[in-house]
Amino acid sequence: MKKIFWILAFSPLFFVACDKDTVTDVISGNVSAAQIIDGLKMALNVSSDTSIATLSQFDGYFGDPEVKLDLPSGTALAIDALKSKSIDLGITTITGEDLYNGTTILGVTIPGLAGTESQVVEGINRAAEGAANTAKPIFASAITNVSILDASSILLSGSDTSATAYLRTSTGSDMFQAYEPKVDSTLNAIQIGNVSVTQSYEDLVKDYNDLLAIGVPGFGDIGSLTNLNQIQVDDLSAYTTNRALDGLYDKMGEEETAIRTDPAARVNDLLALVFGLLD
Repeated sequence: MKKIFWILAFSPLFFVACDKDTVTDVISGNVSAAQIIDGLKMALNVSSDTSIATLSQFDGYFGDPEVKLDLPSGTALAIDALKSKSIDLGITTITGEDLYNGTTILGVTIPGLAGTESQVVEGINRAAEGAANTAKPIFASAITNVSILDASSILLSGSDTSATAYLRTSTGSDMFQAYEPKVDSTLNAIQIGNVSVTQSYEDLVKDYNDLLAIGVPGFGDIGSLTNLNQIQVDDLSAYTTNRALDGLYDKMGEEETAIRTDPAARVNDLLALVFGLLD
């Protein structure tokens, strides 16, 4: 019976017909619509603040396999393709892993890519960590503007991450615009291996293309021997921004789920009151 009253009381039609402060005694206790809205906003603030605080720490991204950023997809696919190759020279066979790590073929030195890739991956994760606090004002504005109808659908959706999904939809473009300049600046400012992350990434792409152009005496160049083509530099700033935001929303979803399902995660009386109604 309580669940029936809950669904009826917080349907969109009910909110249209009634002032938000008039919903009382929906279940046991004296819970108004205003408290429901404030509780939802509080949950959004807690989940975003906690996630930002976690990811902005050193190794917030880099040390967490769930959100760690890898290379841009075009570059990553090209390197994976190289690693999968094998060159049969008759007298010896050279694997793609050999080429990736660096080797010597018939007196020709292949520098390899492994060291530069490691620098780039660490660098883009450091940039994501450095930009994380940029999210705070954007989330604060979005949370402030949550409407009554939005709140009712979010709270009663049946999904443990519906509030996070709402914020992702409502703040997506604004968040990217806020993040991207900070990420771009950080990519150029952070130095890994004595060069900026941006330069290190451009060096990686150049090294890959140069590797394909290396000639093996009597056999041709590595590109023709592996049937691989040169690649272009991706927009590292846009890529890092989008992936950093993906990680932030993932962490927010985890925090929201905890608030909805674990009473211990409801860190104040308002959260305990509002989300206790869903138990």
